[in-house]
Amino acid sequence: MNYMLPAAKQLFLEVNPLPDETATTRAQMEKEFFSSVRLSNGVFKTTSTLRLDDVNKALIALFQDLGVAPKTFLDVAVSSGISTIEWFESLQQASLKPSMTATDLTMTAYLVRLFSWCNVLVDKEGFPLQYECGGFALRPWSPKRYYVLGDWFLTLLYRTLYRRFGQRLGLLNRLKSLEGNPPPINDPVIKARIQLVTWRLRDNTNIELLDDDITQPTPPHLRGRFEVIRAANILNRDYFSIPQLREAVINLRSRLVGPGTFLIVVCTEETDSNHGTVFRLSHTGSFEALTRIGRGSEIEDIVLSV
Repeated sequence: MNYMLPAAKQLFLEVNPLPDETATTRAQMEKEFFSSVRLSNGVFKTTSTLRLDDVNKALIALFQDLGVAPKTFLDVAVSSGISTIEWFESLQQASLKPSMTATDLTMTAYLVRLFSWCNVLVDKEGFPLQYECGGFALRPWSPKRYYVLGDWFLTLLYRTLYRRFGQRLGLLNRLKSLEGNPPPINDPVIKARIQLVTWRLRDNTNIELLDDDITQPTPPHLRGRFEVIRAANILNRDYFSIPQLREAVINLRSRLVGPGTFLIVVCTEETDSNHGTVFRLSHTGSFEALTRIGRGSEIEDIVLSV
């Protein structure tokens, strides 16, 4: 059975990394954890290391060619945040001084105690992301290859326990009342708020972490704030319809400071090759394509039309 998954309590509520851990060990544990987390929309919260390395280099070269040194950066749909911290560090290595905001649809999660021996990691809507019972961590979903081992039975059992006792404890109402904030210290049910990204991102005081849905109107605290916005592996025709893509681009445009600022849209193919376009906002409020990575963005025509 798949009992060797790292538990959320271990990864997020203990010192990161532990004194007897190497950075490589912690990175492998995070990879195993995030690859097991399937969100309510069916997407997995995982990111490969160095996946956007060529994109980072191309962007820095462009800044140098243009003679600009942006300071405010936004990375959306960051998943586990590995690519975000790599981008941040590459900017620092290029002698820039970035102030970065990282957002994701599921940035905030909560650790919920059902019993003294059973915790559940849930998103802010109450969707279960991991069960931890009797010291063992388990996915809320069961891969087919584990069915023969009986893993599906424990998954079903914990799911039933969560639904019944979650209702009895008024969990959904409790979560809704928090609005993404930490629970009271003495809350008997919701034990901790967790930010579902790598510890390298959580421990960086120069990076702000926020929940965010780029398909919804831009909240006031994000309007007109950023000189550079990156949307990596999110804006594509597989995820969204054309009207949704247009709306997302319009929302991201509203977050830029103004003319001369940048939007990067890039996607990674199964072959690990990246294809994207760097856009610049003009004085007319429309975008122009400055440079392309690989074949360019598959939604370049949509961005140029808004």
